[in-house]
Amino acid sequence: MKRNIFNRKMLAAFCLLLTMSACSDSFLDIQPKDKPGTDNFLNNLSSAQDLVVASFNPWVTQQQMYGKRFATVCDALTDDGGLRLNGNDLIQVLDWNITPVLNYPTDWWKYSYQSVNAANYAIQEIPKLKNKGFTDAEINPYIAVARFMRAYNYMFLTTFYGDIPLILTSLTSIDEFSQPRTSVAAVYEKIIEDFSFAKENLTKDGNGYKGMPTRATGAAYLAKAYLYNKDYTNAEKMAREAIQIAEADGYRLIDDYESIFSIDNEQNPELLFYFSYERNSGLWEQNFCVERNVRDLPTGLKYIQGGDGWGYCLPTRSLYDTYEPNDPRREYTLYYQGSVFGIYTPSAPLNLDYHSYDSKGSPVTTPITYKTGDKVIYDYKWSPTGLNVKKLTEDLSGLTNVRYAGLDWPVMRMADLYLFLAEALAEQGKEEALVWVNKVRSRASVNMPPKSTLDGNLIDIVRHERRVELAMEGGRIFDLLRWDAVKSIFGNGKQIKLHFYSDYLPETSSDKFKTVPGLAKYPTDHILFPIPQYELDQNKSIIENNLGY
Repeated sequence: MKRNIFNRKMLAAFCLLLTMSACSDSFLDIQPKDKPGTDNFLNNLSSAQDLVVASFNPWVTQQQMYGKRFATVCDALTDDGGLRLNGNDLIQVLDWNITPVLNYPTDWWKYSYQSVNAANYAIQEIPKLKNKGFTDAEINPYIAVARFMRAYNYMFLTTFYGDIPLILTSLTSIDEFSQPRTSVAAVYEKIIEDFSFAKENLTKDGNGYKGMPTRATGAAYLAKAYLYNKDYTNAEKMAREAIQIAEADGYRLIDDYESIFSIDNEQNPELLFYFSYERNSGLWEQNFCVERNVRDLPTGLKYIQGGDGWGYCLPTRSLYDTYEPNDPRREYTLYYQGSVFGIYTPSAPLNLDYHSYDSKGSPVTTPITYKTGDKVIYDYKWSPTGLNVKKLTEDLSGLTNVRYAGLDWPVMRMADLYLFLAEALAEQGKEEALVWVNKVRSRASVNMPPKSTLDGNLIDIVRHERRVELAMEGGRIFDLLRWDAVKSIFGNGKQIKLHFYSDYLPETSSDKFKTVPGLAKYPTDHILFPIPQYELDQNKSIIENNLGY
């Protein structure tokens, strides 16, 4: 998406084009000949690319999606993340008090279907290029991107909402928007069909556009679809094939774990799929970085992260404790008491109070003076949970607006793919799962001791590795939902330690444990989000919501 970026004027014109194509009134079908329209927009492969980029737009640009708070909210729904509470919506998220009118799940539904609609339109229209002399071989890679994005959306939707309307064509009348829910099994048939087409027709280089899925991406997502559908035999088979394709095309685990998430190392060979952003572009920037940066930082240290942070994304003590001793991924992922936050560079010394607890659990305040070249040590007072996230943050210096950061968001990595194969093997009781877990653990900058059958159940080993390897990347809620594990990981309300110094806090402290009273309303361990109320109101074919609502 960083070549020939689909600008806002083109987006507006294209949205108008979609609207006009969905109207049956002949008057509205009259289109100015000097503007994009159904009869003059699609003329070449560049315009085909514009059509498929439209399916990325809701995920990349919308504030409730990856452009701002999607991953933060997703992590806050799990044992990995807390959340800075600023407004009733965020309080409801943290409490799992999910309702059919809560902004976040209702927006996720809306924007996913906007992406589906754009993908369907591209799938419908791009074949018309054959009338202009283009061949199937030329146009299929673009159709493959649209079908990939359609499958991507449907896998997300069915994971979070269960049975959903399966819309496969561009809708042309208001009545067609009343679509019945389709079973998860039937949705997965289409997901697998679309990812299979993507695997066979996507190109090695994403048609030359950064941020576009490649044939390795398509193969990896096909393996993921089988895994999510609990078809472990086919998940194993396809994960092996995806690894072969990806490695042949140059994808690999890179040695330096921390650099995977650096703006100085974007589009690195570990990233099978990512959402691309442009720093200071005014078009495709994001503000998830300022959301993640430390908020309660002394003024004299703000230069380390390039200015103010908003501090919404807050890890839990439970996540900190999940890492094995000496696992460097904890250092790469979290800021915690005693960790290095940066280097002090000003010439004038800075006097601060450093806060901690002693071995008896009593608060201690120690004066500290930073001089040029000193390591700045993280202080738990800089966060409501005593921790901040380090991964996927960016120095915001030089931005014209803190909302204009450009760091890309990694959606799938090679480590993911190796662990998909490990999980498929573990679910079948095959000890080879450890080979792939240990491949991830043996990364040069991680270099953790290999796991063996003496370390416990294969499935538990794989799940643990997914948690520590992929922490704070917004993906754990997908795992917990598909494993039916949300209730079990929260337990009785005293299972997830929230604050870094949780052990020293009184039982009455709201920061001691992460409690989620909203989970009590779900009758089974299989938890789904609610169908939005606006969908129930306007869709005559859906008359009841998911269990618990």
